[in-house]
Amino acid sequence: MNPKEYTITIANEAGLKEPSIGELTDWIVEHKGKQGIEEILSAIKDDKIARMTPIGKKQDKFIVDKLEYSNFFNGVAIKYSNKGWYDESIAIFEALLERTPNDTGISINYGASLAQKIESDYHNTQQMDFTKLKKARELIFKAYNIDKEISDVWRDLPAYKNLCYLRALEAIRYYNLKEAVTAFILSWISIEMSLYRIWYQYLVKNGESNTSINKKYIRWDPEFIIQTLYLSNFMPFKELKNDLDTMRGIRNQLFHGEIDNPTIGQAKRCLETALKMVAVVV
Repeated sequence: MNPKEYTITIANEAGLKEPSIGELTDWIVEHKGKQGIEEILSAIKDDKIARMTPIGKKQDKFIVDKLEYSNFFNGVAIKYSNKGWYDESIAIFEALLERTPNDTGISINYGASLAQKIESDYHNTQQMDFTKLKKARELIFKAYNIDKEISDVWRDLPAYKNLCYLRALEAIRYYNLKEAVTAFILSWISIEMSLYRIWYQYLVKNGESNTSINKKYIRWDPEFIIQTLYLSNFMPFKELKNDLDTMRGIRNQLFHGEIDNPTIGQAKRCLETALKMVAVVV
């Protein structure tokens, strides 16, 4: 069944007239659940490549193939992932990328779904799938590098958020191997990247231009950013400030040669703080 017929069938079953993508995907998740995956995969195979969409300045380099119903399929996959149905979500993204390998929007969400599955599996089994981690890293960095080349506001785009998350996942790997230094450093990198994204969004919300941010604010020391966000009543920092200040102090001691290594307990706390920061990032 092609996607048009499929969505019409779903709309009729749901009793929806001229439904939005969100209404259709909500109904599929609620009423068909995981069992809807085979129909989705079949519809992806029958979809048409609708257009070649140039993006960014180097249009000859960044040409994106998109399926006609790409947004619909992407919406289903994201909602599957939000439900914790990562295998089904990943299957949809892989089917989409098989049809349109250079659709960066799909790559971004596929990388995020893989990352979520990696963390979920780790919490359930205390094991990390390094093959999936490598694949997630490849997808996330590909999208991130494209964003940096075509956009001046790349810190505010999804690939950068996924990269913050990826660094925390890489830290989990090294924490699991009891490599405290590497786990701590990767965790701090994740924290600092998340911090700069939050800071960037805070400045934009308060009327600063992208040019002004890049010239005056974006390289502020993390200490001053943390303090400013805390004093501005940015709510998550009411809970996170103590952890951030403590981890920043250990980071400074490590980088300035005042301590040899962080302890495994300090690496764990830094990792936990990094994951809390990723959860705050929007």
